[in-house]
Amino acid sequence: MPGFYDYYDVAVVGAGHAGIEACLACARMGLKTLVITQSIDAIGRMSCNPSIGGIAKGNIVREVDALGGEMGKLIDHSMIQFRLLNKSRGPAVQAPRSQADKLVYASLARKTLESTPNLSTLMDTVVDILTTDSDTDLPPNTDSQADLGSIPGEVREGKIAGSEKVNLHKNGKRQKVVGIVTERGRIIPVRAVVLTTGTFLGGRIFIGEYDAPCGRIGESAAFGLTQNLHRLGFTTGRLKTGTPPRILKESVDFSVLEEQAGDEEVIPFSYDTEKVERPLVPCHVVYTNEKTHEIIRKNIGRSPLYSGKISGIGPRYCPSIEDKVMRFAERDRHQIFVEPEGLDTSEIYLNGFSSSLPESVQDEFLRTMPGFEKAVVSRPGYAVEYDYVEPTQLYNSLETKRVAGLFNAGQINGTSGYEEAAGQGLVAGINAGLYSREHIKVCGPLCPSDSDIETRPASMESGAFNPKPVYSEEELKINWECSERQAKEVSARLKKIQESQGFNNFEKIPEYKPLVLGRDEAYIGVLIDDLVTLGTKEPYRMFTARAEYRLKLRYDTADRRLTGKAYEIGLKSEKQFLAMQEKYRMADEIVALLDKKPHAENPGYPEKIWEEAKIDYKYKYYIEKQDKRVEKMHRMENFRIPSDFDYGAIPSLSSESRLKLEAVRPSTLGQASRISGIRNSDIMLLMVYLR
Repeated sequence: MPGFYDYYDVAVVGAGHAGIEACLACARMGLKTLVITQSIDAIGRMSCNPSIGGIAKGNIVREVDALGGEMGKLIDHSMIQFRLLNKSRGPAVQAPRSQADKLVYASLARKTLESTPNLSTLMDTVVDILTTDSDTDLPPNTDSQADLGSIPGEVREGKIAGSEKVNLHKNGKRQKVVGIVTERGRIIPVRAVVLTTGTFLGGRIFIGEYDAPCGRIGESAAFGLTQNLHRLGFTTGRLKTGTPPRILKESVDFSVLEEQAGDEEVIPFSYDTEKVERPLVPCHVVYTNEKTHEIIRKNIGRSPLYSGKISGIGPRYCPSIEDKVMRFAERDRHQIFVEPEGLDTSEIYLNGFSSSLPESVQDEFLRTMPGFEKAVVSRPGYAVEYDYVEPTQLYNSLETKRVAGLFNAGQINGTSGYEEAAGQGLVAGINAGLYSREHIKVCGPLCPSDSDIETRPASMESGAFNPKPVYSEEELKINWECSERQAKEVSARLKKIQESQGFNNFEKIPEYKPLVLGRDEAYIGVLIDDLVTLGTKEPYRMFTARAEYRLKLRYDTADRRLTGKAYEIGLKSEKQFLAMQEKYRMADEIVALLDKKPHAENPGYPEKIWEEAKIDYKYKYYIEKQDKRVEKMHRMENFRIPSDFDYGAIPSLSSESRLKLEAVRPSTLGQASRISGIRNSDIMLLMVYLR
C-alpha cells in the first residue's frame, strides 16, 4: 500500500546538486525512487556562489550532461552571464562558466524532480540505515586508509561498552542495505541508498562568538545518522567551508566599480540546448585595501577559525578573507568579484569575501571598500563545519566497502563545489540503479513495513534517543539496540515475502557491473579515483592540473567520451546516440583530410564540427606524447628518489607540493604519487628531473 508504509528500489538522502543527479538517474533508469530532503522548498538551492562551471568544473558539467544528467540543462535555462575562461590559452584548459539566477535554478530543479516519472519526494530527515548480514566476507582494506589520528575531527568506529553485538562491523561479514529510518518514525524498505548530505550532516555554523546547529543559516542540521554510520564501522571526520555576506545592490555605488561583462557568444552547457536565450547582466570587481586588512587583523581573535572553535579543515583554494589577510600579509589588496544572485532579487554575492568574523566586524570592514561605504548586509557571512565519511572506504563505484547497496556522493566524500557534487551524484545514482536492477533479479520483491514494526519517531523513544549534536553512551546504546531490532524485523519480513515468491537469496549480494570512469575518460573519473585512492583531509576541489590526461578531457569532447555509456545504461536515447556518432564520423573524416592537406579549407562540413575537428588535428601529436609520458610514469612506479634530492631545483613545482615532498621525503615515485595533495603533473615533473 503506498503512503506511510511504502518501499522503494532506491532512496536518495538529500536534494542538493548531488542528490538531484542521483535521484533523476535512478528514476530515469525505471526504478521506483524516493528523494528525502529536510525541505522540499530547498531543492537545488545554491548555498554559496550563484554560478556553475569554471576551470575543470565546466568540463565536469559537460560530462554530467553527456552521461544523461541535468545540471547543464538547468544552468542553460537560468544563466544571467556566460564567460569562456582561459580563452587566451589552449583549448585543453578552457572552460565555460555561468552566473545563475539562483531562484530560477532552484525552481527548475524542483519542477524537474516533481515531474519525473518513478520519482517521489518526501520532507523528512534520515537518521539510520538498516542492514542485514550478507553471506559475503568483508573485503580487504575496508577500513579508512588514512593514518590514525590524521583526519580532522576523527571518529574511527562505534564502540559501546557491553554492546559488541550492535557493532555490526565486528562480525566479519559485509552488511547489506534493507531499509532506512526517518526522524519522524518512518521505516522504509529499500534496495539501495545514496547519501548526499552536503553540509547538513552534523552541521554547525559559526559567526564570531555565535554558533548554532545548522547546515545552512536558518536551516537545521541533521543529527543521528553520523552516529549510526559509526555503528556500521565507518570512520568520519569534520570539514569546514564558508560563505560571504550578501549585500543589497541598491546600497552599492556601482559607478566606482570595475565592470566585468560576459561573452557575447554564449556556448550552451547541454548538448541538447540549441541556443541559450536568457537576459544577461554584468558582474563587477572591487578590491580590499589596507584599512580593510587592519580591521580584520585587529579582530582576528574573534574569528572561530583562530579561536579554536572550529576543528574542521577549510578549502585551501577558497580561503576566507581573514585567512587571506593573515596568510598573505605582504599583499596590500585582494580582488573581490561582485556577482548578482538573480534578476528578481536585490541580493548580490561577494565572491572571495567569505568570513566568519562577528557581524559587527563584517559590517565595518565591508564598508572600507570603494562603492560599499553605505552597504547594507542582508545575510552575514559564516563558516559551517560538518561531518564527512573518509572516502578511502569507498569503491570507485562510490559504493561503500562495508555495506552493499550504500553509496555516498558529494560533500559527504570530502569534496567542495556544486559541479564535483553533481558528477559524483550521477555516478552514485547510476550505480545504485545498476545494483538495484540486479537486486530485483536475484533477490526478488520488496514489501512495505507495517504497524507490527515499532515505528515511533526516534525523538519519542522513552527517555533516550533524540536527534542532537552530542549523545551519551547510554543514549547510543539504546539507539543502536533499537536499530538492530528494527533491522531484524524488516529483514524477516522481506525474507518471508521473497521466499514466498520463489527467491531464496536474501543474504546474497547481487553482482553487477558498475559504471567506473577512467582517469583518461573524464574529470569525474579523476575526481573519484583521487578520493577513493588517496582520500582527503580538506575539501577537495577539481583542477586541470590533477588530470594527467587533460589534453583528452576538453569540455567540447565530453559527448564523444561518455554518451555511449549513457546510452547503454538507458540515460540517452538512440536518437541522441546516433547524432553523436554522426558528428564524430564527420570529425574523423576532417582529421583524415587535414592529415593529407593540413591547410585545406572547409569543403562543406558544419562549421562547429569543422572547428572542433581542427583542434583534434592540432592536438593529435601532443595527445600521443602525453599518453606515452603517462605510460612511462606508471612504469617508473618503483624508480628511486635520492634521500637528498633538491625539490627546490624544479622551478615549475608549486611551493605547496615542494613543502609536502620535503616533509615526507618519499623514497620512490610511487610513494610520492600517494602523498595527499600531490598531483600527477607534479610526478611528471619529478620524473623529468630524476632522469
